[in-house]
Amino acid sequence: MKITEVETDSTTLAEVLVKHGIEVRKGAPVVAVYGRDRDILRALRVEERPVLGISPPGVDAKLAALELREVPLLAEFVFEIIDVIRLEAESGGQRATAINEVALLSAEPATFVRYSLYVDGAFVFNDMGDGCLISTPIGSTAYALSAGGAVINPRAHVVEVVPVNSALRKPPHVFPSDVVIELRDVKSRSDVYLIGDGVEKIKYRGVAVVRKVGTARLVTRVQNFQQAAGLPPSALLVKKIIEERGPLAASEIAALSGLSPRTVRYALERLRKAGLVKSIIDPTDPRRKVYMA
Repeated sequence: MKITEVETDSTTLAEVLVKHGIEVRKGAPVVAVYGRDRDILRALRVEERPVLGISPPGVDAKLAALELREVPLLAEFVFEIIDVIRLEAESGGQRATAINEVALLSAEPATFVRYSLYVDGAFVFNDMGDGCLISTPIGSTAYALSAGGAVINPRAHVVEVVPVNSALRKPPHVFPSDVVIELRDVKSRSDVYLIGDGVEKIKYRGVAVVRKVGTARLVTRVQNFQQAAGLPPSALLVKKIIEERGPLAASEIAALSGLSPRTVRYALERLRKAGLVKSIIDPTDPRRKVYMA
């Protein structure tokens, strides 16, 4: 798909979009969000229209389709829409919505939580530890990954239950996305909460139910493989080095590849325009950029 008109509440983004021929209006078929992953997640939790994430320069937002400085090339990009699972957690009449994950956690750090997991009414396991996560495929590269979960293709129709620091060494479990997950018999020395995407919080009361409540629509960029096929050998070499060793600064790429700094700069520009690499400010040295696939 091509994008020609959007709605956005960011004046900064609106000015840049209009400058480069993209119509900005209320009620447009696509909602453009300028910011970090948390801002894109906020829109996905409530918005039924496709959400296009655009990140500030140097910000590595995994859900963003492009950076602000790439807006001049927007007409050259091809986009697609991925339907991502939207979860709802309910306990004691309160509800929280999530795109990444629902977390069952104690209010006090380093406090054990005991719980029982049921799926579609059937007992699965008992566990105790720091809690557990019910993650979507989109969320599998976020908190769930750091807790030991698997990386799941965002198009998969599944949810993943990931115990957090399980004292009983319970492994992650993957279920079809249409199951009803219940967390019962939860016990802890402090209050326990269900937290959606790290921001929507409700108190656990008696039993918690987590289920899919539809989908959100995330706009992603399609890599231009036709352009990649036409890249010069130097650019293909740089691309391979970045994929295997990145993130890397241009000087580091030159040292690893044996190419001249000028050739590396040209290759990086070709790769960036093809949507095959992106750059961020080096967190260890804000005076330079590093490149990643």
